[in-house]
Amino acid sequence: MVDGVLGVMGMTMSSQAYIIDPTVLLLYFIGNEDAKSVVESIIEEHAYGYILEPMLVELFQKMVEYFGYTVASSRLEAIKNSNIRLINVDFELIRDAGRIKASNPSMPMVYAYMIALARKFNATIVTADTRFRVSSINIKIEYINIE
Repeated sequence: MVDGVLGVMGMTMSSQAYIIDPTVLLLYFIGNEDAKSVVESIIEEHAYGYILEPMLVELFQKMVEYFGYTVASSRLEAIKNSNIRLINVDFELIRDAGRIKASNPSMPMVYAYMIALARKFNATIVTADTRFRVSSINIKIEYINIE
């Protein structure tokens, strides 16, 4: 599925949950099989998917570069209308991410936010960034192969 709606909600509480790195959605739209597996599990309501709203800016920018403005806008609209849950940055998330970042000063702030979300939703982070390593933090990470 590339240009349609990405699904509607209706899953059980025992479903897998994913925190989605924006690059994973870009890879999905260009046909990456690993990304397709994760995103389609969300579309087909076998898993929950979460992404921070500010991260969609990065995704949209990359999609405009790759597909052009019109196609990127269409795909952004599909994400908006999907069962991928857009999460706003609130004070609870700011505190949690700030605590994680303070304990890991060299970690990029975006990683701290993703870890805070993973903890909040007991979710697996899905990313293509193999530099995202958190051996001292008890969360799961699934890496998407980009080759």
